[in-house]
Amino acid sequence: MNPILFDFPHEFETERLLIRMPKPGDGKAVYDAIRASVNELKPWLPFAQNEQSEDAL
Repeated sequence: MNPILFDFPHEFETERLLIRMPKPGDGKAVYDAIRASVNELKPWLPFAQNEQSEDAL
């Protein structure tokens, strides 16, 4: 394994931003974020091309 990856953090946090892997219970927030930004996501993410349902996430 590449030793540079050993100490890779599980999350990044600043005063205004938290980036981390989704956790159980995050589905509603992820769904709401996708819906709010779907037009901006469409050029970049294949899943954004189709209508999503909250239950599918």
